[in-house]
Amino acid sequence: MISSVEARVHVHATESREKVLKALLEVFPQELRGFVSVERELLEGHYGNPIEVLTATLSIRAEEVLKHLISRLSERDGQLLRATLEDRVDRGGDLYLRISKQEAFLGRIVLEDSDDVVRVRFNFSGRREEALELYGGALGST
Repeated sequence: MISSVEARVHVHATESREKVLKALLEVFPQELRGFVSVERELLEGHYGNPIEVLTATLSIRAEEVLKHLISRLSERDGQLLRATLEDRVDRGGDLYLRISKQEAFLGRIVLEDSDDVVRVRFNFSGRREEALELYGGALGST
């Protein structure tokens, strides 16, 4: 069972915090956004530039978030996720995704393996094999 979902994003000094927050919240279905907890952490970059880290957490109905994201993927990204699923699930069964920050701001969910992304982690309570079965089943249902 997925116990929670966490989405994390960096806000650089040149970016609008409101726009990045909008991209972050795109991970969650509209009806669950009121239950999402968002924390803010201020960091300093290599050259002294301010970096803000926004972390959104949801501890209820996390499987709905997974289904929400999968349903919004393009066919190509769905195939990519199926093909790379084992690489995206750690020993504990947590699933890691990277979503394009720019595309999320525009309302689209697009997988991207760069650094300027919304990082999403689904926390699984159980064995890795059970997690792979659950995630694979969710991917197969779309």
